[in-house]
Amino acid sequence: MRKRKLGTLINDQVSDFNRKFESKARFLVDESVGMDAVRLIRDRGWDVRYVDNVGVSGRSGEEVLAFAWEEQRILLTHDFAFLDDRRFPFQHNPGLVVLPAVGLADAINGVLALIGPCAKAYRGYKIRITEDGVWTIRRFSTEEGILQEIHVKFGKMK
Repeated sequence: MRKRKLGTLINDQVSDFNRKFESKARFLVDESVGMDAVRLIRDRGWDVRYVDNVGVSGRSGEEVLAFAWEEQRILLTHDFAFLDDRRFPFQHNPGLVVLPAVGLADAINGVLALIGPCAKAYRGYKIRITEDGVWTIRRFSTEEGILQEIHVKFGKMK
């Protein structure tokens, strides 16, 4: 995998990013994550739907992701199967986050803070958050024809 050095963002670049991608995320929570997560997200003021309430509970992963794509909702799941690029291609992905079972509330709070305000920026991304808080962020760059992957661990805000 090819690596590039990340530069420092300047204020104009951040402003350009915000103008291009600012859009409040909408979420779809699958049954593996459950209703407690739905309540947590809703209590924080976000638009969230639960698969059981929209008629896709118990359906195939393809059907769940197709519903998320149609509604442009970021899918929140514990199911690692969604990370299979052949079964779930990047170009039909509205955004996907595989959450950890331990530290779920912290992971959700991170998703709301980092992804929530700029949903369009994460369209086509697959993100896995581990129990120790490491985010693996993957996307396929059509311009370069390569799979890009980074690993990030966010610290506590002071």
